[in-house]
Amino acid sequence: MPCKPAKARKLLRDQRARVIKQCPFTIQLLWDCEEYIQQVTVGIDKGSHVTGLSCVGNGQVLLSGEIHHRLDVTDKMDARRTHRRSRRNRIWHRPPRWRNRAASKRSGRIPPTIKTNVEEVIRVVRMLPLPISAIIVEDVQVDIARLNNPHLQGSQYQDPTRLDENLRIACLMRDGYQCQSCRKKQVRLQAHHVQYRAHGGKDTLSNLLTLCEHCHHKLHQGKLKLHVTGVSGHLDRIAQRTMQGKSYLYAMLGASTRLATLFGYQTATWRKAQQLPKAHDADALCLATYTTGERVPYQRARFFIISFRPRQTRRRFLDVAQKGKGRVRYQVNDQLDGFRKGDIVRVKDRYVKQINSIYSTGYLAFPRVKGEPANARPKDCRLLERGRTMLWERKIGKDRQETARICHGS
Repeated sequence: MPCKPAKARKLLRDQRARVIKQCPFTIQLLWDCEEYIQQVTVGIDKGSHVTGLSCVGNGQVLLSGEIHHRLDVTDKMDARRTHRRSRRNRIWHRPPRWRNRAASKRSGRIPPTIKTNVEEVIRVVRMLPLPISAIIVEDVQVDIARLNNPHLQGSQYQDPTRLDENLRIACLMRDGYQCQSCRKKQVRLQAHHVQYRAHGGKDTLSNLLTLCEHCHHKLHQGKLKLHVTGVSGHLDRIAQRTMQGKSYLYAMLGASTRLATLFGYQTATWRKAQQLPKAHDADALCLATYTTGERVPYQRARFFIISFRPRQTRRRFLDVAQKGKGRVRYQVNDQLDGFRKGDIVRVKDRYVKQINSIYSTGYLAFPRVKGEPANARPKDCRLLERGRTMLWERKIGKDRQETARICHGS
């Protein structure tokens, strides 16, 4: 479990512990202590671009973060197909490949983009240096079974006069989070009853319409007239698209750890009751504490941004041949003085950087950060660990994206 940095330094100085991971920085005690294992619950707010993560135990957030998924898988697959076709066209005796599609038609196949997204979450969870006892994952945003009956058992809403959160989010999803009057987005949206409840209108999806706050106010003042109606019967398709790949995620995570799921509207209700900000790690915190009702203080003392980088490129040559050289290899410098792309190095005993590329001029190039070197010679760098594909970055400050150190995991 987490300890203060001063205690960790003393344990390492006295050789009573050893470092087993650089980031998240993890030490292991070298003596047998009590066998009591504390309970840690992990909440996962699964998203397509960003996934929130929060580990809760002992009434506090032990570790939290955001998993930024790779968005280049589709483009890389298109590029791979182009390069393969180009190479195939230059070898005339190679037979056609249009019948070789058995892998893409096999039963239970998951598209590479979805599988990559899911496996990134699985890798992060397996790397967490905590004794995980339970995992709670957010399922689809709305519960389709409760759309027309918001009074089913298990509702946790504190204000019974308020529109059911499940129906409100379903209405916003259906209308694409866009005002149906002025067509504005990125504004405060509300669910409007087409037939007022005072006139017998019901809390059903077909009687709801998405309006911005300004148009909703004008409509009730009689300054605006609508000629549209709500539509229902579409959310089954939305749920099917959202759930694609989640069964694989549940099977992998639930194989060794107790796993449960919650709906998105339940997370939103609990988050608003605690007055937490709309953030991915805040939603994950609500997932981890929803069943117990425990109010854990929201903080980002141990907050990480987790991202992934590709290990290799399938591109072999540049597109255009050079005069006098012919086809030139795409990646000329594979290594320099023992350093490779992706390695984590300490520059001038001060900055921890990752090698992005190797210049032919004999310099190692790093991501550009203001106030830090963008490149350096190998003699000024010291190898910390070989580069891998999972990057952990500490976020310092409330709204500043400053990297304290760059670490990685397998």
